[in-house]
Parts: sequence; C-alpha cells; structure tokens
Amino acid sequence: MLKNIILFIFVFVTSLSAFSQDEPSFVQIDSIDVLLKNAQELRIKNNMYDALELAFKAVTYAHELEHNHYLSHAYFVMGTIQYEIIDYKNAKTHMLKALEHSEKTESKKLLPYILQGMANIYYDENEDYENALIYYKKGVELGKDKVHINNYAIPLHNLIWTYMDLNKFDEAAPYLKEADSIDKLIPVGFKNASTLYLLRARNFTHKGEIKNAEEYFKKAFDLLEEEQYWIKGKSYFYQYRSEMYQNIGDYPKAIADLKELQKNERKVFENARSKNQEITKIRFKVDEYERELEAAKREKLLLMNIDKNNKTIIYISIVGLLLLISVMFFYYRGYQSKKKSSEILRLKNIELGEAKSAAEKLSKIKSQFISTISHELRTPLYGVIGISSLLLENKNRSESDRKLLDSLKVSADYLLNLVNKVLKLSKIDSEETDLTKTPTNLLSLSKNILQSFDYQSAEKENELLLEYNDNIPCMVNLDPLRISEILINLIGNAIKFTENGKIWLRIQLRSIDSKDVRIRIEVEDTGIGIPDDQKEYIFEEFSQAGSVYENKQGTGLGLSIVRNLVQKMDSTIHFESHKNTGTKFYFDLDLKISDQLNEANKNSVNPETNWSLNYKILVAEDNKINQLVTKNLLKTIGCTCIIVENGSEAIEILKKEFFDLVLMDINMPILDGMQATLEIRKFDNNTPILALTASELSEVEGDCRNAGMNDLINKPLNKKDLREAILKNLKLNNQ
Repeated sequence: MLKNIILFIFVFVTSLSAFSQDEPSFVQIDSIDVLLKNAQELRIKNNMYDALELAFKAVTYAHELEHNHYLSHAYFVMGTIQYEIIDYKNAKTHMLKALEHSEKTESKKLLPYILQGMANIYYDENEDYENALIYYKKGVELGKDKVHINNYAIPLHNLIWTYMDLNKFDEAAPYLKEADSIDKLIPVGFKNASTLYLLRARNFTHKGEIKNAEEYFKKAFDLLEEEQYWIKGKSYFYQYRSEMYQNIGDYPKAIADLKELQKNERKVFENARSKNQEITKIRFKVDEYERELEAAKREKLLLMNIDKNNKTIIYISIVGLLLLISVMFFYYRGYQSKKKSSEILRLKNIELGEAKSAAEKLSKIKSQFISTISHELRTPLYGVIGISSLLLENKNRSESDRKLLDSLKVSADYLLNLVNKVLKLSKIDSEETDLTKTPTNLLSLSKNILQSFDYQSAEKENELLLEYNDNIPCMVNLDPLRISEILINLIGNAIKFTENGKIWLRIQLRSIDSKDVRIRIEVEDTGIGIPDDQKEYIFEEFSQAGSVYENKQGTGLGLSIVRNLVQKMDSTIHFESHKNTGTKFYFDLDLKISDQLNEANKNSVNPETNWSLNYKILVAEDNKINQLVTKNLLKTIGCTCIIVENGSEAIEILKKEFFDLVLMDINMPILDGMQATLEIRKFDNNTPILALTASELSEVEGDCRNAGMNDLINKPLNKKDLREAILKNLKLNNQ
C-alpha cells in the first residue's frame, strides 16, 4: 500500500540525521548510527536479509549499553523491515518494544513514527481499522509541529484514508482540508500527490460530485503510471473508481475497472510470490537472532548475578564473622543472665500458682457464701410471704390492714426475687449452669408464661399478645426451665417499663428440615424505650439506665442473666429500642425436633382445679414459722397434716401411720431430709416424698433424686404450686 511504503522511506531517510544530530539528551554512538544507516539503505534497495542482520546487531549493541534511544530506533527498523516482508507478528512485537523504549527517552521524537508503524500493521494484518485509527490519531497529534512537514503529511494521509475506509467522511473532512493546505508547502519532489489525489477523488465520490471525482482519479492514475514501485496503488485506483461507477449506474465502466483490478491484483500476487523465498530466509534469520539475543541477555544476567553473589558472599562472611565474635562475647553473659532469669521465672511460677489457688478458693468461698446467704434469706422470707398470703385470704380485714399486708407481700416478693437473681447470676458466672433439654411443647409453655403475667399486666393496663407460627413442630428439645427464666425476665422488664400499651411474645419460624428447626423468639413492648447513651451498658450487671428509669423497681440483674443464659444456648441476644416508642429483644435458637409427637405432657396437671384435695400429709419441718405457714396452706386446699421437727421423728411416725404424701425439709437437726428419705425407702417405696428447700433446685435435685425423693418444691410455697405438686405426684403414684 502506497501510504505504508512512502511512510517508511521518509521516516528512515530523514530521521537518521535528525536523531543523530539534533538530540542533545544522549551521547551519539557512531557504531550504532552506522549500523542503522546502512540497514536503512539496504532496506530501500530491497535487500531485506542484510538490512535485518545489521538492525539486529544494532539491537545487541544498544542492549549492552542499555541505551533507550538506540533500542527504540533499532527495534523500529526491525519492525519496519518485517512489516514490509509481511511478517506482521514479529513486526508488531518489535514495534511494541520500540514504543516501550521510546517512552523512556526524554524527547520521544521517534514516538510519532512508531505509532504510525503500529497503525500500518493493524491496518494491513487483519484490516483492523478501529485500532489502526487509534494509533494514526495519536501519531498525528504527537507529530504536528514536531516533525518535518514532509513527514507529517504522510501520517495525515493515512488517518484520512482510514476514516474513509470506515465510511466516516465527515470526520475525515477537517483532516483532508489540512492536508490540502500543507500540500502547497511541500516541495515538488517530496509530494505524496498520488495518495492525496485518490483521497480527493474518494471525497468527491462521497459527495456525489462525479465530474470532480473523475478529474482527480485521472490525475492519480497519471502519477501511478510513473510510480512503478507501488503496484498496489493501481488496485486501489480501480477499486474506488469502479465503486463510483457502480453507484451512479454506469455498469460498463464499473465492469471494465473491475477487470483491470483483477489484472493488477495478479501482478501484486506475482510480486509477493517472488519475495516468498527471501521472506522465509529472513524469518529464519529473525528467529536465529532472537535466540542469540536472548542467550546474550541470559549470559549478561548470569554474570551480573555471579558478581552480585560474590559480593553478597563477602558481605555475609564479614557479617557472620562479626556475629560469631559477638555471640562468643555475649555467650557467657547470656548464660549467667539466663540462669538468673530461670530462677526468677521459677519463683514467679510458684507465686502464680499460689495466686491461682487463692483465686479459685476465693471464688468457691464466694459461691458458697452467696448460696448459704440465699438459703438463710429464703427461709424467713418463706414465713413472711406465706403468712401475708394467709392473712390476705381473710376477707373480714379492714381496707387499711389489707393495704399494709399487700405492701408487706410485695416487699417480700421483691426481696425474694432479688435473692434468686443474685444466686442465679453467681451460678452462671461460676459456669455451674447446665442445660437439661427435654421434649417440650413450646406453644403451651409460652401460653403458661404469658398467663402468669396477667395480674401484673392488668395493673398497668397493658395488653399481652402471643404470636406463634403454627408451622413450628409441636414438640422440640430444649431446656424449659432456662427458656422460662429468659422469657420471665424479658416480659417482666417489658411490663415494668410499659403503661397502657402492648407487649408481644413472638415465636417465629426461621428454617426447618426433617430433624432441625431454627426459631426466633421476640419480646416487644410499646414502653418508654432505652436512651441511646445507655444502650451499650444495658446488659451489664446491676446496671440501671439513667433519668428515664428513675424510681423504677429492679436490680439490674435480669438482662445480665438473660444474656448469659442465651449464650449458654449458643446464641446471642439483640435489641432495638427507640425512646418513647418501645423496645424489642430477640434471639435465634437451633433446636432438635422431638420424636415425641404427643402435644400434652402426660404428667401435667390442670392448675385451675379448685376442688378440695382431702389428703393426709406428713410435714417434716423444724422452723416454727414455716410449720405454721405450711399447715395453713394445706388447710386451705383441704388437706390435713401432722408436723414433725426432724427426720428421725418422720421415720418413726411413718412406721406407725399411713400418709398420702410427705413434705420433707432438707435441712433439719438430728437427721436431715436426705438421710431420713434413705431410711424411709428401706421400708416404704410407695409414699411420695417431696423435698422442701430454700436452695436453688438445680443444686440439690440430683442428691434428692438419688436419696429416693419423688419431686422438689422451692420455698416459699404458694397455694397454687403446692396443690399442683401434690396432685401430680399422687397421680403418678397411682398409675
């Protein structure tokens, strides 16, 4: 193609002197300049083989000198030669290397020519006009006002030509106008007139100005007749003129031009075939020189590495010697210091062991102290709560007396709740809380818990709501006691801080399969909410939020207990709260689906039964107040009782009389409840024995069961719990 041939002729004829003489930023190296000059002369004479050999030598010398300018120039010459022999793959490779090294030079004068070379390769290799256009535009932008006008005209023509190939005549127009204007400034001997005439002819054809187009086609043909070195030029001429004739409907002329195009293409083909042998030879030479160049690089790199390694070995030897001397110098001192440190460490370990033992002992003492104090507090509280409950049942009392008794019972209940929470927190902190998972009807459990808050909720005019997903399996394996503790604390808090509002308990289904189910438990209220500055402390022990919580009852232990219990269940509790809007606490649980499909616990007893029991009960209790309370409670539910003060008396009377059930206090003088039960079971395995204790049930349940007791009841008692416990155990005993 004309534009490619002329471009490289101009570049190499003019650039050699320009880069050798006008470039102040590098030292001229005559040997490389000579090689590049001779390579260009041989290329112009079509002696591509020898030209490429000289270009390779120039690349080798430039690599040895690590000279970016000469590397860029030499790779450019190589790429040009390979382009002309239609070795586009290697041409592109070397043009890109020329581009890389040219970018590293200060002046970058070669850059416009390299960009034009890259564009030519994209144009002719796969007719990739879009990429060719990108490089042509970059070359024109960089070359304007920086290269000689003779050389600038050629890439400008190339850019116009490509725009026209892409049928972008409007975008080509301003560049064509520029080409026309600078054509007047170019000397006659350097004009690229045939190309410019073809461009004008194509432009007039596009505009429909056929007469002008024919005129410039003729001018272009006259020049092409003289330019014998560009055979392909006539092919372009015949192609574009035949297209013009075809567009205007002059088919005889179009056909005539197409015939001439075929004749000229055969000449182009013959010319290319005549070069095949030389092209093959040159490509082999390219591969050979590439291998030699790569080998030279590897050899140079190897020598550099050897030299670097030798220096490194010397440095390491010196440093190693110094280190050895230092080690020998400090060895003795280090040995003495280590010996001294070992002795100090041994003493510290002894101190640490003693401190650990003391801490463990102190923790144990603390837990025992809290447990003992809780038990001692529960015993008199049992009396206070029991007596106040009995007194309140007397309907004949005055309103003032009933108010005082109500206050007394509320205070006692509050104090008992505080004691229970302190004990519970102590047990959780000491990691004594174990989960006992049993098949549980979660719906029934949820209803019972909400029902237990009916009175408290009504006092504050709140509405309790249960939202339960019916797709949750009827029976799931969980610890009902711990779940109850969590929900009681959360619902109790919600009631405490809500008035004239709503409180929801939601049990939602998150996911389910054949064996497992994930649920979400939520407790939400419409209360006063939690202030933003208090949210991060809400789960801390004994914490009570600020001003909006003033004068509210509570110890600040409930949420701490809830958080710890939820963590024991491998979950995390979250909350959302907005002031004066409400609060929502929620957590997720992964549960196993129980194999037991019965929806009701066979051992459950209807707590609403109000008829008289009429049973004979033996009460073993050493505390006089508790004796009085228990006796009166039994009387209110229709039972008669005989009271003994220790386990020994209980054994003796059971040998003589029949009792439907025994209420056995655990802690009694002479013989405690555990030992008494063991003795009773030697002669009586039928009579149900229920343990009465002020201790935490989980602490003594195992020992009680092992001793032969049937069930446990926590002090202080109330009529409802006592009735239920008696009925349940007598029913089981009769099965």
